[in-house]
Amino acid sequence: MKRILALLLSLVMAFSLVGCRIVIDGEEGSKKANAANGSIGLSVSTQNNPFFVTLADGAKKAANDAGVDITVADAGDDATKQVSDIEDLVSAGVSVLIVNPVDSDAVTGAVEAAMAKGVKVISVDRAVNGVEIDCQIASDNVAGAELATQYIVDTLGEGVKVAELVGVSGASAAIDRSQGFHNVADTKLDVVASQTADFDRTKGMSVMENMLQANGDIKGVFAANDEMALGAVEAISGAGKDVLVVGFDATDDAIEAIKAGRMGATIAQQPELIGSTAVDNAIKLMNDETIEKSIPVEVTLVTADNVDTFGASEETEAGEVVGNGSIGLSVSTQNNPFFVTLVEGAQEAADAAGVSLTVVDAGDDVTKQVSDIEDLISKDISVLIVNPVDSDAVTGAVEAAKAKGVKVISVDRAVNGVEIDCQIASDNVAGAELATQYIVDTLGEGVKVAELVGVSGASAAIDRSQGFHNVADAKLDVVASQTADFDRTKGMSVMENMLQANGDIVGVFAANDEMALGAVEAISGAGKDILVVGFDATDDAIEAIKAGRMGATIAQQPKLIGSTAIENALKLIGGESIPKTIPVEVTLITKDNAN
Repeated sequence: MKRILALLLSLVMAFSLVGCRIVIDGEEGSKKANAANGSIGLSVSTQNNPFFVTLADGAKKAANDAGVDITVADAGDDATKQVSDIEDLVSAGVSVLIVNPVDSDAVTGAVEAAMAKGVKVISVDRAVNGVEIDCQIASDNVAGAELATQYIVDTLGEGVKVAELVGVSGASAAIDRSQGFHNVADTKLDVVASQTADFDRTKGMSVMENMLQANGDIKGVFAANDEMALGAVEAISGAGKDVLVVGFDATDDAIEAIKAGRMGATIAQQPELIGSTAVDNAIKLMNDETIEKSIPVEVTLVTADNVDTFGASEETEAGEVVGNGSIGLSVSTQNNPFFVTLVEGAQEAADAAGVSLTVVDAGDDVTKQVSDIEDLISKDISVLIVNPVDSDAVTGAVEAAKAKGVKVISVDRAVNGVEIDCQIASDNVAGAELATQYIVDTLGEGVKVAELVGVSGASAAIDRSQGFHNVADAKLDVVASQTADFDRTKGMSVMENMLQANGDIVGVFAANDEMALGAVEAISGAGKDILVVGFDATDDAIEAIKAGRMGATIAQQPKLIGSTAIENALKLIGGESIPKTIPVEVTLITKDNAN
């Protein structure tokens, strides 16, 4: 009996110890025990970069295949947010933290705190400075950048002027790639510019534009990732330059740019393999297996000679439509009634057909429109309808869309330098000739007139100015011609300046109604009586004509342009052929027919 009681007492004590574990300095027993839940946390620097999207996809696929839970946190290139993300992952009880640092120094404290709680740590692509982690998995960024820079030397020769686009300050990949670039360039090339663009495409474009303005004879560019390289390509294309651009990462967009001859080369890492390797080794750590402190993943130079063996994008058969059957519409601005009506026509037609339409407003910002188009492509659209801010600046983005099998229709304004599937627009030249002839017929030949020009580079602005001058240069006295960017406020300001310089102007042709209405305000404020003719037949312009404040306008049919674009996009999705050009009729609107 005593033996039974003793045994029962021992069991009670044992259960009591289990139910009331002793915690010393935050440690719950050994670090290996850690009460972790057998899951993995992945803190990635950004998901606004295809390379890291692919890395995360590789990690998630490997975890799913292994039946292991993985939580992915996107820091959005914000080091402070990443520290918070890591703390959240640790508090959620992950067993292994995989971290791709925004800044290799800034995450040190958070990683140390994770390790103090028994969490194993693997870094991917970029190092964590100042702390010994379990494993680093990365490409040899120094060697890769040396390979890329030597390609510039081999292609252009020694001593040529080159520029460098540097990645995020403090990121180990940025530091290593810049080191590799300078290891070669400082002795073999003339580095005239080196500037940070934060691994970002839009910043890459902006920085490159500034570099070209300061150093117009740059012949080569090394960008520390493909996003900056592709931004540089857009800037170079917009400047009409021929500059060799080499990137780093071999993203799908970069591969397509090399195939199209827009980029020279890139360094192929294997982000999906980096992600899956990290998960494979995280699982080994959870099973108490030993892994290597450093696991290199091979890099390769990708040029036009071997580009067909890289990239996830598949070639499409002629006429084959890719994507998910949806349509994207990139409009230059929704701050203009004409384009509001165009979008309404497109949306109504899409709704009636039961097709998905995504509309993005560039806000008259060329850089944003390029980014908008790239975002639409990433959503796997089948047809892109584009109304360019600038007919030249969108060329590269449209080429990239076509390279992925996306069909392209332009509306109202052309896309220069690339053959698209269809252009739907009014005859802007004929419309402007009609408007200008109305001025001649109303005021007579030889009178003094002024012209308000649209956005520089926009095909509609170019064509309408051409139509105006086709008539005016022979029949009128053009005393002023100035850009007002299709904007009412600018139209008013420019007209005020014109009237101060030329008080005897008696007629004005404005390349759209917004500028025309601005001119009307300026003329009214100056107490003048001047005939103003616009273009677009917006509701405001029609009311101004009825009230006798404007003389005439050219009626396009923006709603019909929008609906016609959708109807033909659906034909493309259905595998049908459509005309390369679809004109939409224009008409002169005066007080006689404004009702």
